[in-house]
Amino acid sequence: MPTTQGLAGTTIQVRVNGVTENCIMIYSLDTQVAAILPSATPTGTGTLTLSYQGAESTIAIQVLAANFGTFALNEDGTGPGVFTDAANNPITYIHPAHPAEELVLWGTGLGPITGDETEPPQQVDLHSGVQVLVNNQPATVVYGGRGSSAGVDQINFVIPAGITGCKVSVAVIVKGVTGNITSMAVAPAGQATCVDTFGPLTADNLQKAMARGSLNLGGVIVNRVAGGNDKLEAGFATYSLSNLVRSWGGGSAGSIGSCLAYETFASSLNPIDPVVESFLNPGDQLMLNSTGGSKTISALGTGLFDTTLSTEPAVYIEPGPFSVTNGAGGPGVGSFTWSLTLPEPVVPTNIPASINLSQDLTLTWTGSSGFSVVTIFLFSGVPVSPETAYVEILCTADASTGSFTIPSAVLNLLSPNGYGAVGKRGVDIQIAGVPLVRYADVPGSPGLDAGIFSVFVSNGAVAKIQ
Repeated sequence: MPTTQGLAGTTIQVRVNGVTENCIMIYSLDTQVAAILPSATPTGTGTLTLSYQGAESTIAIQVLAANFGTFALNEDGTGPGVFTDAANNPITYIHPAHPAEELVLWGTGLGPITGDETEPPQQVDLHSGVQVLVNNQPATVVYGGRGSSAGVDQINFVIPAGITGCKVSVAVIVKGVTGNITSMAVAPAGQATCVDTFGPLTADNLQKAMARGSLNLGGVIVNRVAGGNDKLEAGFATYSLSNLVRSWGGGSAGSIGSCLAYETFASSLNPIDPVVESFLNPGDQLMLNSTGGSKTISALGTGLFDTTLSTEPAVYIEPGPFSVTNGAGGPGVGSFTWSLTLPEPVVPTNIPASINLSQDLTLTWTGSSGFSVVTIFLFSGVPVSPETAYVEILCTADASTGSFTIPSAVLNLLSPNGYGAVGKRGVDIQIAGVPLVRYADVPGSPGLDAGIFSVFVSNGAVAKIQ
């Protein structure tokens, strides 16, 4: 059981507003420790001190009344969250939930309780006013309180009607604070796997993964975001079934109607799926052709490509036909040629000069008739030497609607002190029509079950944060 007496020579102590508390230790490893912040800890700023066999390290902390963190299957706080059904089965791409079903969401941070926190807690509703948004729609919350273990909370909620997709977003809000946004798979009643209308997660592919125990995916993305450089990024990998269900499912975008969020601390904004794959070899080069000319891109490593096609203000990506080929192919992925036609870009029509994070934001666009999907990017960074703390919000919309509303609960993840561009405080808001072509059964050993080719250009501007 958790203990306040230290564990393996490790203790954690917090001091907030003049009050000192010993944290309740759960485990201590050579690279990681875990403990429960005592409910008696006051809110406010303070310090946390980790001690191990006489050595100490102290950091600054801020304690809120509640700040819920949803557990994720990848143990990184992104991608598929930890949700279970009435039989305690985890919800995954191959065991999806269904509309109107009651689920349990698992995490921590609903708020304080009374009693001995080293003992299993009483399962009582904390009446914290917790809210759950599924695909940006409010869900009915049935229970929000401690689970069966110390420090672990559960939220019972009902999936709203009419929602389906493999990567449906789930956001939890407690006392005005939004936690990490995860995803879950929701299928129509009676369907055994989820399915998305775009991307590699089709019913056929998921059935293959279940039968074979793995799925082989590849993707080539050509893009220009926020008026930056034109880039090509590509990857080819095999996922074991156990890794697939914990992964981002071949891409960072959610199902249509969803907004996912990624927080990174790095020199550049580039969220990466933390689930480790085994990469496939499609050959040493990709050849890209368009009205802008021919480009040969060399692999950075087995199955990985990342290059700048043109440096601003020059552009390579223009509307018209595109094709990409790997020539004769490689030992893992045989020869392929993928093609698409890029329409004229979508035009944003109402990006505001400033936004209020406490209010929903509705964005509109025109010129999307040639696209089925529109992607909305919001990103902001706070310099913290030597890196930058980035937040990226990625929303996926039905292009034909011409508009999309981002809930204030999602916008709350942005820092009011962030920068949308160098020297410009605020958030960069970008909108792109995304043509995406899906290819099945690319030959090779093992080849690909699905290949994705996409080319897009975003347009937008930096909005100040009020």
